[in-house]
Amino acid sequence: MSALRRLYRYLTRYKGWAVIAFGSMLIFAITQTVMIALSQPLFDEVLTRPTTKVTSQASGTKQWVLDVVMKRDRPEGQRGWLINGYDRVAKRFDSWWNAKPREKWRKVLIVLLIVFAIRAFTSFFAEYGFQKVGLSTVRDLRNELYERIIHQSHRFFSVRSTGEMVSRLVSDADQIQAAVSTRMGDLFQESITLIGLLVYVFISNTELALIAFIAAPLLVYPVIHFGFRLRRTTHRSQERMADMATVLEETIRGVRIVKAFTMEPFEIGRFREATRRHLQSTLKAQRIQALTSPVMEMLGGIGILMLFLYAHRRIAAGTLTIGQFVSFIAAIAAMYQPIKKLNKVNLSVNMALSAAERVFRMLDIDNEVKEKPDAVAVASVGSGIRYENVTFAYENEPVLRNINLTIAPGEIVALVGSSGAGKTTFVNLLPRFYDVQQGRITINSVDIRDATLNSLRGLMGFVTQEVVLFNDTVRNNIAYGRGDVDENLVTEAARAANAHEFITTLPQGYDTQIGESGVLLSGGQRQRLAIARALFKNPPILVLDEATSALDTESERLVQQALNNLMRGRTTLVIAHRLSTVRSAHKIVVLDKGEIVEVGKHDELLGRRGTYRKLYDLQFLEQEHPTGALA
Repeated sequence: MSALRRLYRYLTRYKGWAVIAFGSMLIFAITQTVMIALSQPLFDEVLTRPTTKVTSQASGTKQWVLDVVMKRDRPEGQRGWLINGYDRVAKRFDSWWNAKPREKWRKVLIVLLIVFAIRAFTSFFAEYGFQKVGLSTVRDLRNELYERIIHQSHRFFSVRSTGEMVSRLVSDADQIQAAVSTRMGDLFQESITLIGLLVYVFISNTELALIAFIAAPLLVYPVIHFGFRLRRTTHRSQERMADMATVLEETIRGVRIVKAFTMEPFEIGRFREATRRHLQSTLKAQRIQALTSPVMEMLGGIGILMLFLYAHRRIAAGTLTIGQFVSFIAAIAAMYQPIKKLNKVNLSVNMALSAAERVFRMLDIDNEVKEKPDAVAVASVGSGIRYENVTFAYENEPVLRNINLTIAPGEIVALVGSSGAGKTTFVNLLPRFYDVQQGRITINSVDIRDATLNSLRGLMGFVTQEVVLFNDTVRNNIAYGRGDVDENLVTEAARAANAHEFITTLPQGYDTQIGESGVLLSGGQRQRLAIARALFKNPPILVLDEATSALDTESERLVQQALNNLMRGRTTLVIAHRLSTVRSAHKIVVLDKGEIVEVGKHDELLGRRGTYRKLYDLQFLEQEHPTGALA
């Protein structure tokens, strides 16, 4: 389905406002032609009083066109009710218009006043109506894209930059909004105006009209040519914008590392290069836009000069009045603005279609983690968690191979192993951040792929080494997504997480804003807030990813106490790098190169002198002789 057709589907949601906008625009465009037509009596009746009657071939042509189009030369019974109605209205207007010829100049001014009033009224509804349709359409598109992105699997985010997604939601959506709100209105208004003016000039003076439009094909070609070139150039420009946003996002997110490594000049160079590429592609698009108007003005100017030469002869021969020529020239001149705007519309629409194609491409990316139509809700851990012959690979090489493990309800299971052994992947499969390629995982004997995602993930709480907090109050971070909860529940969760004491010392207590990612708090405070959030959720399954590894001794002690409170009575999976933290685990699972090589308790595994003992001895040696001390 084309991008234009898909955009139309969004527009049809606001048909009522679109009808109001189109209707107002139609009337507004008609008044433009009426104003041009009134320029003739304005000059011939209001500003001058002609002393001679001019006979013009154009007037005969106009009468012939009216007779043919309106079928006024036929008997009344053969004309139809619409034509008869038009004739009756026209006769009444003619009788009013010609009743007192000496006062015609006043009637011209009255009609002009009425036209101005109608234009003002319809202009408001046309402008507001299109803005309503455009802004609402882009809001819906942004909401749908955001919803699509946020429901994607982890693989989607691992292969795409944040800058690319932000660019689609912000920059590309703005391009579409500009085209729909402003340029689409121009498209219909200027098209109708142009058609009305064309009809008027051909009816008022066919010969002059034919001369004027000899150059018309020359004006159409640059519009089409420049539009095609701009669409390709704009696509490259928006891609460069996404690259620039990616560099910006990475630098801001990693600003501590940038400063620690004194890499400010390097990052400035990266950003300068990104802005240079964006400027280069954007300037190319601007050159195309800037070249369009001069080309059209030059061609239009040549056409106007030809008209003046012809009109000079006709006026000198007495077959054309100044009022008729001024009216005709005004109509021709009035066409320039619609043509110029329609050219901009063409350029803007091509830019918007290019943006829409990128947005729809992202919308069309399939979510590999899907919920089945007949999925069931999982209410509890029940009989426990089972990994049955689980194999998983991100690309071609498996990260986990033939994993078999049973986790009893309330059991604390520690996952240990060297870096890259598959520990994080092991726990990421449980909430279906990814789906297994072989085997299955069950909770209470239900395959997690047969469970609803809400019920499955509702069973789990996560506390990770990289704490994720939001730029909000302490209270809203603990009661994440629930603003109507009992204050006592929030306080109770904070106390259990050893966080209540430091929260009460903050300037506004639980209403204190903690900044982006909790930047106004220490590492231990952020970790305890994350634990309080998990406690507030009260999940039966808990996943801990080395939640104390980056803390000092005092903070680690407080966090460990909070974690002990959190783990009490819950089925817990602990990813541990420091083996001293997993001695009390009911079961330690040792992973090596994606396979389970040992399972047992701490003392039991030490006695086997296998992989676990090697890991333990290595950590003990590093603690006794830190890196560099052995050199």
